[in-house]
Amino acid sequence: MPGFHFTQIPPSMTLVSVMDEETRICTPYVNHCRHPELWVLDYSVTDCMPTRTELTPWLPRPGGIGHLYPPGRKYEEDLRGKLLKYHSAYLLFAGENPLLRKATENSGGFARILDPERKIQKLLQNAAAAAARGSRGYRESSAFFCELLDLLEHLPPPGSPDYLYDLGESSVAGGSLSRRVREYLEQNFRQRITMKGVALKLGVSESGLSHRYRQETGETVFDTLLRIRVEQSLPLLRNGKRLKNIAPEVGFSNEFYYSKIFKRFYGCSPKNMIRRQQNPS
Repeated sequence: MPGFHFTQIPPSMTLVSVMDEETRICTPYVNHCRHPELWVLDYSVTDCMPTRTELTPWLPRPGGIGHLYPPGRKYEEDLRGKLLKYHSAYLLFAGENPLLRKATENSGGFARILDPERKIQKLLQNAAAAAARGSRGYRESSAFFCELLDLLEHLPPPGSPDYLYDLGESSVAGGSLSRRVREYLEQNFRQRITMKGVALKLGVSESGLSHRYRQETGETVFDTLLRIRVEQSLPLLRNGKRLKNIAPEVGFSNEFYYSKIFKRFYGCSPKNMIRRQQNPS
């Protein structure tokens, strides 16, 4: 007769709590979090507050990002910014899973998952909607939880940094999108660059490029381009080259725009930067 039997019992994972909620920030503060015996999957449906572990800097949390924290991992949420309200979804679960453990054993101590197609969001919100029915919805909620576990157990290889995972098209061919974008900009910063041109070169959509790049880096592609151009101008500046000659050599239309962008990144004009380096006292 058709059928099958288990020859190995899978690790036990138990859904403890699942929520989908909008939160209004009334008092600015830093939220210190730690769940000694539970895994946490925290997902930003809309832009959320910056977050960090004790091993990472503050990381931006635009919509479409999930953070998976192993039991005992300390992390912080910075609610001191201009964000007045946010929409998040999360679940807590217990048990041990070697695949999830491996995904969080890295330099950040957690997994940061880019979810451009909102796969995680849909499963979390479906699980929360089922759980809202109480005991009657427990089995249905647990079914969505099992789908989530399967998704997390089959994350693509990490990018750079090593705690970054991308469920979108940028995870295909060549590693993380941010690294590929920066490599392209560093090779072509002297030329006229458009979002359409970068997207075509990397094989992604313009909207996907813009959204996922900001997810990975916290800034826009053109912010990075301007930063690279300014960085590339520093050796020329130190060698005494005139600003009107430096500007076009690194991709700026004129010396006035170059000086404006330089001051944005370094807090002073190019000439003042050189004076400070020549007279550090």
